[in-house]
Amino acid sequence: MIRSPEPDIYGPYARASLLADYVELIALQGRSVRRATVADFLSDSGNTWDLELIRSDRDDPLDEESRALSEQIDKAQEDASIVFRQMDERHHMLAERYPFEISGDIVSLGRDVDREANPYVAVLALTVAHAFNVASACRPSALFERTVAGVLRARGLPTVGLAAIRRRAGSFEEALRAACECIGLKAAPDAAPTLARAHDEGVDVLCHIGWEQDLRPGTWGFIGQVTVGRSDSWRKKVKEPSPGTWALLASTLVQPMTFLAVPHHVERPMMEKLTVDGQAVVLDRLRLVRYKNGTSAEEQEVIQAVLQEEVEPLMG
Repeated sequence: MIRSPEPDIYGPYARASLLADYVELIALQGRSVRRATVADFLSDSGNTWDLELIRSDRDDPLDEESRALSEQIDKAQEDASIVFRQMDERHHMLAERYPFEISGDIVSLGRDVDREANPYVAVLALTVAHAFNVASACRPSALFERTVAGVLRARGLPTVGLAAIRRRAGSFEEALRAACECIGLKAAPDAAPTLARAHDEGVDVLCHIGWEQDLRPGTWGFIGQVTVGRSDSWRKKVKEPSPGTWALLASTLVQPMTFLAVPHHVERPMMEKLTVDGQAVVLDRLRLVRYKNGTSAEEQEVIQAVLQEEVEPLMG
């Protein structure tokens, strides 16, 4: 059973996204969710949910106890609006790819939505399966790497899952050579200092825009860290790929662009923080689903596993 969420299941920087996902999860089961229900859940939860909303002070004649209760109710209503704005942004960005309907203050599953074939549902289910420990035959972390690689290929980039190759290879050097060969790069494992027992040198997915048979230095490269982890790990993860090191390891000599891929909907303030601090592109659920073609058999298994779970109503 998937129980109503605690604030930090996605980490402290994705609480509104977590609640929006939970509302969608309930809607996937065929039940509509009202904004008032979310507000009641937040109000009953006391001060455990902080969505970092800036509020002005209230000046009213209520006594201290009544004022505290009133402010808590107002806070819950405002925070519920933040959660609904998350879903509004999803609908606005994804249009017909978004499988839910938002009618006033009510969220419900759209008509004629094939849940197992919907790209958005696939990434949502993957996120939920990892965070709520839903058992399935596929590991969400490895599956998400393949999902990201598939989206990048759909965008026309020769792409390889370095982490997946590394799990099968006997060494980092062997994995690097195999990965570079897959996408037309020239591996140079001795050209840059690496850890003695390097696993992947901070890169899960490697892609580039090359010059076909021309392997001379100079190509547009992209190196990415892919994680299904909590939001408090993202600032570290976004900085793990080293452009300087990979310019040498892949023989491009030009530093590649870094990216962080997560299956969550990254909230605006966190998106700005990661992009500025990491000098990297963030590929979140909205960006990935926009270019995701269909669902794989493995993704459908995860969707089925999530849909088979009983989902607890939002309860304070």
